[in-house]
Amino acid sequence: MQETRIRNDEAQRLRERLLAYSPFRSLSRRELDNLIGATVRLETRAGELLFSEGQSAHYCGVVDSGQIAGVRYTENGDEKFFCTHGPGRLVALTAAFLNGSGYIMSYRATLRSRVFGVPARQLRALAEANGPFASRLLEQTSERLQSSFNQVDFFTASSAEQRVAAFLLQLHEEQESREIRLPCRQKQVALMLGVREETVSRVLNDFRREGILAPERSPIGLRDLDFLERLVGEQYGGLRFGAL
Repeated sequence: MQETRIRNDEAQRLRERLLAYSPFRSLSRRELDNLIGATVRLETRAGELLFSEGQSAHYCGVVDSGQIAGVRYTENGDEKFFCTHGPGRLVALTAAFLNGSGYIMSYRATLRSRVFGVPARQLRALAEANGPFASRLLEQTSERLQSSFNQVDFFTASSAEQRVAAFLLQLHEEQESREIRLPCRQKQVALMLGVREETVSRVLNDFRREGILAPERSPIGLRDLDFLERLVGEQYGGLRFGAL
């Protein structure tokens, strides 16, 4: 991974990406300028780790290009997939405020990626000095925590079909397309959804046979979004896996 200073054009792009999140709109012009001035550019190749689980959290990331996956590793060495972060998404914001615990998962580039590394120490200092900034960060963290609780609740009562449907809807929202691509191997999808790999394969094939999905395997064509939304249920609309 290469770490370098950001250029002027990148600084402007970073400003726009940060201001898309309400907490950063609470910062003064000077506070935001200082934060951007301390930010570095992190460039990673596909497959390379950006941050490692347990590593001291020196940076929170803002994805500028490419895609970053949040993963953990099982005792058998299998990679357990949690979430993906595309351009504009924040990576590891929660870890920046943990008291020395480090990153809560590993973050790996699935594509060649450029990420802006915002210093965690400076974020913590801003939260201590700027009440509205801290308050909005707390609101955002609370929303993520609520989403995680909703996921646990969903898992206690949902079928494999509902879990796969919810995941497809999440990818539809993230990729902004009716033709979506799995961000990881099917085995990793199964681990995240808490089902067997062959179950994921069976459900996808059933959906294709019933016309809910297009017959092609990749990309996955979402033909009947209404059915998928009804299957998941209104109370779990907008459910996000790997919310933290």
